[in-house]
Amino acid sequence: MSDPRFFEKSGPFSLIEIANLINGDLSCENDGILIEDISTLKIAKDNEITFFQDLSYKSDLGKTKAAVCLIKKEHKDYAPENIDLIFSSNPYMDFTLISQSFYPNEIFPKSTSSFEKSLLNNGVDHTAVIDSTSVIEKGAIIGANVVIGKNSTISSNAVIGKGVEIGSNSFIGANVTITHSIIGKNIIIHQGTSIGQDGFGFAMSSEGHKKIPQVGRVLIKDNVEIGANCSIDRGSIQDTVIKKGTKIDNLVHIAHNCVIGENCIIAGMVGLAGSTTLEDFVVMGAKSGAVGHITIGKGSQIAAKAGVSKTLPPGKIWAGFPIREIDLWKKDLSQIRKLSKDKKNDK
Repeated sequence: MSDPRFFEKSGPFSLIEIANLINGDLSCENDGILIEDISTLKIAKDNEITFFQDLSYKSDLGKTKAAVCLIKKEHKDYAPENIDLIFSSNPYMDFTLISQSFYPNEIFPKSTSSFEKSLLNNGVDHTAVIDSTSVIEKGAIIGANVVIGKNSTISSNAVIGKGVEIGSNSFIGANVTITHSIIGKNIIIHQGTSIGQDGFGFAMSSEGHKKIPQVGRVLIKDNVEIGANCSIDRGSIQDTVIKKGTKIDNLVHIAHNCVIGENCIIAGMVGLAGSTTLEDFVVMGAKSGAVGHITIGKGSQIAAKAGVSKTLPPGKIWAGFPIREIDLWKKDLSQIRKLSKDKKNDK
């Protein structure tokens, strides 16, 4: 369920309305059932619609609580018996079209701050709730229904979008933009960082790419520090989460639906693709990165410039691309050097 502080939802829609929208075939006769929202297989409720296309999610499909699922006919036997199905040749694309119907306002960006009519107090919307001990510097914009706790600072030219919450004892640097986010206490966010913008989500086809509404949030827990010029995208349906105590260097990109565990260290220029999970105490070296939909186990250390292309077990040190345990990577590198005729530039 999307957060109404940030998103306006249309509907509900009946099953027959949804099926007609995508020219899909219903597996049931009760086509008047009302569907309230979109969701993923894992977190769907019994009044929501989801989709299944990737066989690696068979386990999630078997456990889903969704009322209805978009699915290819050849995959119907993987679905639980208690779920209605809409058959589709391209469930991902059709789910995108349905998502756009539920969230038409999220197809194209709107005002960040959503001032109702006029500004008060040099850029602070009259609906904002700001503790008297906090400091709002000149040039900052505080949007509608923002909540800011005690002893926090919002620096010059920062933009805090509608509905955002920021906890006590937090520092938001100059030129920071925060939207669609719930920020904890004792947070430091350095200059130029953007948090809560659209995730990079498109359903691709030969006829063009359809934008997937991004209706999740960013949740940043207590005692997190985020460097300058980082980008942290909000979730597509579920939330992007950064748990307590994590420290993030400059120029880091965290894509939609990522979950960063407690007390992780993420060095400069790291890139995490969508739905990457870092368990607690993971260390990512500078310029390393990870493909999406994988988990990096607790206490893992990823060397600089390494590329993580698969789920990793906890407690090991990794390097290189494709990723290898660091001792194996060093042996491989040694063998390559032995084969080289010119070692002068490799010291």
